[in-house]
Amino acid sequence: MNNQEILQKIVAYIETIMVDKSMTSRDLAEICAKKSGKMSPRTIDKMFKTPSSTTLSTLLKVCDGLDLNLNAVFHSIEIAKTSAENGQQRLVYEIDNPAYNGYTGNYHVFYLPTSAYPEDHADQTLVHGVLKLGDFNSMHECSAILDIDSGDLTTEGSPFSKHYEGTLIYSSNSQMFCRLVCSKYGDMWFMVFNHGNLNNKELACVVGCAATASSGRIRHPAIHRFCLCNMQQYPVIDPDTQSLIEGLLRIQEKHIIIKKETVDTLLKQGSFDPAFRTNLENYLNIAQVYYALPKGTLKEDIPLATSIKELAKLSNVSSLEKTYHILHEDDRELSCILKNCLTAPAAPKETSESE
Repeated sequence: MNNQEILQKIVAYIETIMVDKSMTSRDLAEICAKKSGKMSPRTIDKMFKTPSSTTLSTLLKVCDGLDLNLNAVFHSIEIAKTSAENGQQRLVYEIDNPAYNGYTGNYHVFYLPTSAYPEDHADQTLVHGVLKLGDFNSMHECSAILDIDSGDLTTEGSPFSKHYEGTLIYSSNSQMFCRLVCSKYGDMWFMVFNHGNLNNKELACVVGCAATASSGRIRHPAIHRFCLCNMQQYPVIDPDTQSLIEGLLRIQEKHIIIKKETVDTLLKQGSFDPAFRTNLENYLNIAQVYYALPKGTLKEDIPLATSIKELAKLSNVSSLEKTYHILHEDDRELSCILKNCLTAPAAPKETSESE
């Protein structure tokens, strides 16, 4: 767009705001006069009639009168332009689009510690944060604000937390994408989760995956699962429920790898549901033997060129997954945990999990 087109877009945007607020030129002129000095209704009418004749001084006074940030105005225009050019609407940025219905609000965020070194999180089993979604900057997009309690302490002894800001974007592939930036620590979080087609319902909970830099003394690229729980419906997640969420987030494969001795101990303790116990015992009667082979042990005292070649051979004939997915059943399982373990307060709107 050239400068004239940008100016026309800004004036049109201002006119839309005035219509939404049921304001006349006289109303706006009175507000502008109180805030920024003299302004006449005639000047405002002329601005709408001939945008190209509008002076920068008039534009600034009008924006101040409407409490509009020019940066937000420019960004809103760019969002609208991008959406218009994207004819098939494969990516939707405007928060007014029905695709965002039910997604704004505050959410608990839970995920497992991401450090590659167990000693870094020996006393922490689950990381908690709060994600806020909404048009906080009046830019007609879904802004995202994430605050994470790392569970650690600063050198001064206060809780160490991270603050992220970003944008949530809807994809016609039925996915929600969110890029979050923590400028203070040079960190990013990329989130992906299923879009639930909620219509006028609210998102209750959803499981997703994230890519980021790991925590800990040495940082590494990390991919992990997380879950969102609506704070209006579930304001407090009790420790027992958090323990179940922790287990759910660890199920990243179709098979659960567990020591035989551990299973035997659990069976002796009688802690399983009878029907579940029967299924487990029936499978153990026909279960094949698998080995959990530690890479470090196999690579010991062997040149890297040799060890990686042999590990690749083993991996190709192993039962390892090629890709880890977040399925709709994962969302249903999380919803079941929350509904069975928590008593949710009566919500003003009908609730729905993302399925």
